[in-house]
Amino acid sequence: GGNDTTRNSITGGVLALNQNPAEYDKLRRDPTLIPNMVSEIIRWQTPILGMRRRAMQDTKLFGKQVRKHDKVMMWYVSGNRDDEVIADPMSFKVDRENARHHLSFGFGIHRC
Repeated sequence: GGNDTTRNSITGGVLALNQNPAEYDKLRRDPTLIPNMVSEIIRWQTPILGMRRRAMQDTKLFGKQVRKHDKVMMWYVSGNRDDEVIADPMSFKVDRENARHHLSFGFGIHRC
């Protein structure tokens, strides 16, 4: 698992820094931003695409009916670009205030 996620994060991060030269300049002026940049890269690149599960019982999820045995898909990139949680989520910012508030490696008991 670490091979794919590390490779995807590194290449996505290099691409993001190349596409956002002002952010790269910010990073070069202040290397203490590197730990935060790593979290922003993981949020931005979202190295794991998604996770699928089957419903074990009939339920409603955000007002939608989910029937027993239906497949339910979570796309990590959608959570990482949620503008109700992350301000200006479509921008790559090495100094983003809440860069660690991403879902890239899951949440809860199955968090990587």
